Amino acid sequence: MVRWSRIFSILLAAVALAGLALPGTATAGYTVEPVTEEYPGEMHDFEENTFWDLPPRVMLLNFMLLVLPACFFPGELLYILSVLLPFGFRQVTRRTVLDDDFRLDLYRQIAANPGVGTGELSESTGASRGRLRYHLDMLIREGKVAAVDYRSRTGLFARNQRHTDLEQRILISLREEPSRAVLRCLLGSPDMIRNDVAERLGLSGPTISRHMQEFEAEGIVTAERDGRFVRYRLSGGAREFLNRYTGDLPVSRHPGTGSYPTAKGHEVLSG
Repeated sequence: MVRWSRIFSILLAAVALAGLALPGTATAGYTVEPVTEEYPGEMHDFEENTFWDLPPRVMLLNFMLLVLPACFFPGELLYILSVLLPFGFRQVTRRTVLDDDFRLDLYRQIAANPGVGTGELSESTGASRGRLRYHLDMLIREGKVAAVDYRSRTGLFARNQRHTDLEQRILISLREEPSRAVLRCLLGSPDMIRNDVAERLGLSGPTISRHMQEFEAEGIVTAERDGRFVRYRLSGGAREFLNRYTGDLPVSRHPGTGSYPTAKGHEVLSG
């Protein structure tokens, strides 16, 4: 911004110098002669000259000094206009951000579906990605919504919902397959080995191993070796949290997991 201000000052000075160089302006020659006799006429008060009384060259110079900077800096012009003339729009604040019907609906969906992503919101609202991104940024900016990045995915949470980091990771995992199916399977049948989980969910062994390793590193799952097998179970915190949401975990759409119930969080709207 400082760099552009310096360029603006240089251009403004250049325009002023160019105006002074025009014939008939400040560079024109004047002859001053001493008064040798008394002025015989009547003395009058000075009259103010309007813009339209100025010579054409001076009018052109004034016009250039007024308009030319705006031609080089349209962004600054629009900013000044936005400050002086709000064009009928009012400023969005923390108190008024939910006055918009679309943002209010968006906020309610996020509150009812903690960890939801922009793709799901785009499908449920039918809004374009650009419009959705604009309103989400406004909700985040005003502190109504928090965006949490986890496993190459961004989950959205209402700010007045209190979730620990572990709970946020679980909720984001519950929004996608096959992570949701794996967690639901371990909740209902602890101490399962990889092959049992793969057979029940219809997934490959390497896929189950990859998810178990990620969940174990995140503190969601614990692993215990039993001979040549490894048995997996949910960690204490993960099991306690999922038990509170057992009745409304997200429905799994993966073949063989259709019987799993659906999950959404609970939240009370706050202004």
